[in-house]
Amino acid sequence: MCHVIIRACIESPRALCLFTSQTVPMLRDTVVRTFLEEVDLYENALKKAGVNFQLTKKWLPSIMTFRFFNDAEVLFRSADDPMKFKSLNLDFFAIDEPVDIDERVFSMLQGRLRAKHSKYHFGVMAGNPSGKSNWVYQKFFENKSDDYYYVHTTTYDNKYLQREYIDSMVESYDQDYARRYILGEWGSFEGQVYKDFDMDKHVGQFRENKYKYYIGGYDDGYRNPACFLTIGIDSDNNVYVVDEFYETEKTTDSIIDYVEAMNKIYKYNAIFADPSAVHWIESAKLKRLRVKPANNDIDSGIAKCKAFFKQDIIHIDKRCQNLIKEVESYQYDFDRLSSNLTEKPIKKNDHAVDALRYAFTEFNPWHRKSLLLGGNWR
Repeated sequence: MCHVIIRACIESPRALCLFTSQTVPMLRDTVVRTFLEEVDLYENALKKAGVNFQLTKKWLPSIMTFRFFNDAEVLFRSADDPMKFKSLNLDFFAIDEPVDIDERVFSMLQGRLRAKHSKYHFGVMAGNPSGKSNWVYQKFFENKSDDYYYVHTTTYDNKYLQREYIDSMVESYDQDYARRYILGEWGSFEGQVYKDFDMDKHVGQFRENKYKYYIGGYDDGYRNPACFLTIGIDSDNNVYVVDEFYETEKTTDSIIDYVEAMNKIYKYNAIFADPSAVHWIESAKLKRLRVKPANNDIDSGIAKCKAFFKQDIIHIDKRCQNLIKEVESYQYDFDRLSSNLTEKPIKKNDHAVDALRYAFTEFNPWHRKSLLLGGNWR
């Protein structure tokens, strides 16, 4: 990417480029460092060829702005807020590790490609793969248009690395790490909680189907998203997540109004809620909703969900995008001292997966039994 941007700037006087990464430290320690090293290599090559010429006109480290001899500029900025780019007029842009960046940044930068200093406008990105629900995979691989082009590479394609070195990497890494960082495969592997989750097998169109009965799962939140899942159970005790509510800064009353409206459609046999949401549970009961505190034992809840994915009991409607993303990215935490995976998942982006395990508090698909309206087994 550095070579692409350097060449484009050399060929386009007064052009403006944005080079972005997720955070300022990543930008400073990786992107800027590499860019300046490559500029030095160009200038040293010119000197060796007997050409007394400087590509650099000015480097302003305080504002991380590089200006070429022809007044083409590269702005190095973090991608923490897409709105900071809304007034830019760009000729081209570059994104490092786009899988870690909000899709809104990419959309915003596409709309900023309106400057007049280059013969062509473009955006270029490079990075490691991630889960298949990531926007990069969706745009460039699964639903690719003629406007997007990708190049898949592996560590084996790097002609500067000896095969023995790569083989030693493969031996050192576990299989999941190697698939992502050496073979460049898409999918959430390293430390993934629900490894048996498969987009092709478990995601589809299920919302319009009719089911034997419905249950709900609720994870409470305000600053963090509150999540309510609607789950249909068929006559074979297969599970279908058909609808999701996933919103921030919604009051208890507004969420209960939503659930009450959904209850008129689905007539939930039972709703299992975050047991810490005592006020929400009691308020819902006043609305005659069949709400129970869920079992909040994380290990047993995860074990049950794992079994459902492994045996293809659970299915998710493709419109439940937040649940799909969380299931795919839900990971175990690392022990800071040993760097080994722990048995506890990372407490981040887990609102939908929590609602999912809450919903299965009293559900056992291996029994030929079903929930009564009151939520008891018969």
